[in-house]
Amino acid sequence: MSQPKHQSIWDNFNNTKLIRYVLLFILGWAIVQIVAYFSIDLSELETQLRTQVPSTVGFGLAMLQNIFGNLLDLVIIAVVALFMLLDGKRLWNLLLRIFPIGMRDRVTEVVRKNFLGFFWGRLILSVFFGISIYIVFLFLGVNSPLGLAAIVSVFDLIPGIGATLGVSLVSLIILQQGIALALITLVSCILLQQVQENLLMPKIMQGSIDLNPVIMFFALLVGAKVAGLVGVFLSIPLAGIAIELCGVREMQQDQD
Repeated sequence: MSQPKHQSIWDNFNNTKLIRYVLLFILGWAIVQIVAYFSIDLSELETQLRTQVPSTVGFGLAMLQNIFGNLLDLVIIAVVALFMLLDGKRLWNLLLRIFPIGMRDRVTEVVRKNFLGFFWGRLILSVFFGISIYIVFLFLGVNSPLGLAAIVSVFDLIPGIGATLGVSLVSLIILQQGIALALITLVSCILLQQVQENLLMPKIMQGSIDLNPVIMFFALLVGAKVAGLVGVFLSIPLAGIAIELCGVREMQQDQD
């Protein structure tokens, strides 16, 4: 009586199911062997996580701190500019009290020459740079040429490294349109930047910032170190004012 029952069980366990079970067994055995071959040391993994996570978090916090600091600098610049526009004459007369009466007219002239000349010069150079890059972007067929040119023009207002930062950022944006186009754009922007700095800047800044280029660069470094973005904006005109008031002709630009 047991033989038919045994036969019935074997009939249900047909060849197809047998092959499936065998394949599953082989697959499981292979997975076990692979895992054993690439064995993971959990303690070492835990150590790596404990080491890398704080550094990653620290890097992120430092980046956020830098961004917040730059935004705060921009807010300070905007607030100071607003107060100068609203009540600049009274504030300036208050500051002039620290100088002897005989020097006040000269101090006013020097400050006006250096500050207004510097900022108007930067504005003219930035507008020229933006228009030139816009024309180049149109010629190269870059997407959104006006917006990208505006980004470069705004960055160019920052003395020293502003144009380089703007060109680098725009080149990374254009990179999605193709490596060749991004490289051509980068080279074109660098050439325009050289024309601006070597041909136009000396002519436009002549008579406003009479400083040796080495002194300008040193002033930018000191200003960025001491006061961040605010220092970058104010370092060159402040250096020009100090040197002109002190009469240190050796630090001024050669007029030949």
